[in-house]
Amino acid sequence: MARYRRRRPKTARQVLEGLGVPVDEITEAEASGTAELLAIDHLVLPERGRYTVADLAKKVDADPEVLRVLWRSLGFVEPLEHEPAFTKSDVRVLETMASLADAQVIDPALSLQIARVLGQSMSQIATAVVDAVEMQSNAATEVDRDDADSVALRAGELLPFLSQVVDYSFKRHLRAAARRRVDLVMDAESGGQVVGFVDLVRFTELSLELDDADLAAVVGHFDLLVHGLVVEQGGRVVKMIGDAAMFTVADPVDGAELALAVQAAVAEDPILNGVRIGMTYGPILTRDGDLYGPVVNLANRLVGIGRSGAINVSQDLRDALAGDRRFSLRSLGTRSLRHIGEERVYRLRPGSQWSPAA
Repeated sequence: MARYRRRRPKTARQVLEGLGVPVDEITEAEASGTAELLAIDHLVLPERGRYTVADLAKKVDADPEVLRVLWRSLGFVEPLEHEPAFTKSDVRVLETMASLADAQVIDPALSLQIARVLGQSMSQIATAVVDAVEMQSNAATEVDRDDADSVALRAGELLPFLSQVVDYSFKRHLRAAARRRVDLVMDAESGGQVVGFVDLVRFTELSLELDDADLAAVVGHFDLLVHGLVVEQGGRVVKMIGDAAMFTVADPVDGAELALAVQAAVAEDPILNGVRIGMTYGPILTRDGDLYGPVVNLANRLVGIGRSGAINVSQDLRDALAGDRRFSLRSLGTRSLRHIGEERVYRLRPGSQWSPAA
């Protein structure tokens, strides 16, 4: 993989001239204040639009309305009826998607579902890149902003490097997702999976005490800590939900070890004030990478019980860990949980034979 080297800052005009854009077009864009937008267009999508929706439908041999729905599902603004907004690359990609549906490689309804997930993910990645570049630009106060390249241009220059990273990352995640799906089939026969939530304590107070940058730093630190421990234990962080993280692990013992590892790491952390953890075990429904079902809902309710450092588990998870002396499971009795009802809750702590290296 090619190594990315930081280039000397360029203005929008310099970028456009380097890309061979006519001088009169550059001058017109500068006069209207759109030079930066023109530059990012030429950097990221150098092809010019030449096809309307009707033209695209003929070339792809598909219903125009189907293409409109697919385009919206990808998260893009639908062009006007007679606007030549589509490029040759759009034709190739949409033609491939249409052929996959025709060949029954993928169901048309599922293709829209995949398009929505893909569009949301790519939008988040693009926004994160631009935000990161902007933060770096704001921090570099010693650089003259009149001479420095813009946020959009710097993000555009990263495109070749990021495209390789995204492609490589997707392949890795695709393999991991396929393996997890095999594990789910096996787990369905053995009882299910562990689902857990890790919740930062005092987050509301922190949001009032810290400015946006410091608060973002705390959340980012929390994300890195939890993600590292979950992956180390063979699990997956399903999603971050503000001040909480949702994770899943196949094996109950791995889930218990993970929870205790997170508890110990946070207790020694100088930045985080503490966490609570709620975990359950049982069959789950997966869709678009997310998890659903009563097991997930119960874990979400358990995370709010007790003081900082508490690890609350359900009856099913307690039964799966019973007899293992590495873990101590004390009954908290029956609790009435919102929208769920009466549930027995247990507090997980290190047992007599617990070792962090176990």
